[in-house]
Amino acid sequence: MSHTRTPIATGSAVTLDQVKDRARIDGDDDDAGIAMLIDTAASEIEAHCGIALLAQSVTVTLRAWCKRIPLPVGPFWVEGLAEHPVTVELLDEAGNATPHPAGFWMDCGRFPVLSLTGDGIGAAIRITYPAGFGEPASIPADLQLAVIDHAAMMYDARGLTDAPQGLSIAATRIAARHRRIGI
Repeated sequence: MSHTRTPIATGSAVTLDQVKDRARIDGDDDDAGIAMLIDTAASEIEAHCGIALLAQSVTVTLRAWCKRIPLPVGPFWVEGLAEHPVTVELLDEAGNATPHPAGFWMDCGRFPVLSLTGDGIGAAIRITYPAGFGEPASIPADLQLAVIDHAAMMYDARGLTDAPQGLSIAATRIAARHRRIGI
């Protein structure tokens, strides 16, 4: 399985002022660097949890599939369906796409699942769907705190080569509540 994310919403998951307050930063000298840290922290939280914080269009390509396909990025963004509908296409060996001949339905929510109502033949299947919490105000407060804390930790640890790697302690605990559990 491979998947790509295309941003729909613009901006950052948290504000520059939130991170500067958490890291006790006065002044504007490091604002550009802190803004990059915010985007990096948000991307790390998203990758760690398998979520989209801001609205995104996710495209998944599978070479083998069944009628029930757990999708890799959640939550499913129901509010985005009008402008970003779910598409299910079959790809041939040359990469040409045709709509899947059968219908489908979605189990929406934190861990979306696409269910096909019939079979289709192709070298691969490509599914595109909207994911994320939408705008920054819709992101749960604990996930915003995870991004803020992780960005502040990365700011504090900049330039250190022997600093511990990975998410900040608070971000790790928060992210654990939002991860999909594998069985």
